[in-house]
Amino acid sequence: MNESKVFFVTQVTGILAVLMVIGAFALSQTATVGIVFGEAVPLIPINTGNSNLNNELPLFYDCIEEAVDNSLSSTEPNYFKEEPTRAEVRACYEDTIGNGEQ
Repeated sequence: MNESKVFFVTQVTGILAVLMVIGAFALSQTATVGIVFGEAVPLIPINTGNSNLNNELPLFYDCIEEAVDNSLSSTEPNYFKEEPTRAEVRACYEDTIGNGEQ
């Protein structure tokens, strides 16, 4: 085999490898887009068998939502602009379900 044929085969192999990597990346991105932009799931009614807990859980979740809305801190990561911190969840638990008990 002369040098020009080896060079050509090497080039073609390299191009195919690059195209396969790009294709795999493109497929992985299109597969995750459907998951990321999924629709909200309707909540089922709360029925734990404990009437006190059934009444306290909505208050707990409302407390967390309010705590997240009211927590504006420049030192927290962007994640906590929509998600509660551990301290907020604990405080809401103690205020609603835990009734201040630990």
